[in-house]
Amino acid sequence: MIDRDLLRKAAAAGPDKVVRHLSRADWLGAAVEIFVQEGVESVRITRLADALSVTRGSFYWHFRDRDDLLDGLINFWAEKNTAAMLAAIENKPSLLEGILGIFDAWLDPERFDPRLDEAMRDWARRSERVRKVVAEADETRVKAIESLFLRFGYKSPDAFIRARSLYFTQLGYYAVRLDEPLASRLQYLEAYYETFTGVPLDPEVAAAYRRKHGVA
Repeated sequence: MIDRDLLRKAAAAGPDKVVRHLSRADWLGAAVEIFVQEGVESVRITRLADALSVTRGSFYWHFRDRDDLLDGLINFWAEKNTAAMLAAIENKPSLLEGILGIFDAWLDPERFDPRLDEAMRDWARRSERVRKVVAEADETRVKAIESLFLRFGYKSPDAFIRARSLYFTQLGYYAVRLDEPLASRLQYLEAYYETFTGVPLDPEVAAAYRRKHGVA
């Protein structure tokens, strides 16, 4: 579930220290796992040292302090989830490919990790700084979807409202933790697509998309 390349990229944003035994990315990876399972309050240096079976002192070869580590968590979240959405839309030659590309990203936790997004939003409820970071990410994501609609002939504010409807519907799935099998969700693919775009989805395209995700 943890993307090692993204961990190294997020970790690289910190100070360049001598590596001893574990890398900065190792510490950050352990922090991400605790963060998504238990929340930011559990991301403590002693807890991480115990999880990694090293001394607390070795933490400071890689991070200035706990705040430096928490900044790494934010960097990792942005590099993973926001970047996954932007990549899903970028340079798509049609609205269809763009919308289905977004769906693909949301259906693949290796690309867009809903646990990580939920943990960030929980943290944002208790931190004004993080609330602003999350709000900026939401704005960036919605604008990216809006730009997709604008590129393919939708006008303002219609493109903006469609983008918000699509994006916040997905966030609602995460917020209420709707336990819906993939087959059930994809059963409504045509209705979702037409609701979000105002354009019917070709039944053959819908069937091919279901097969792609292992749903007959």
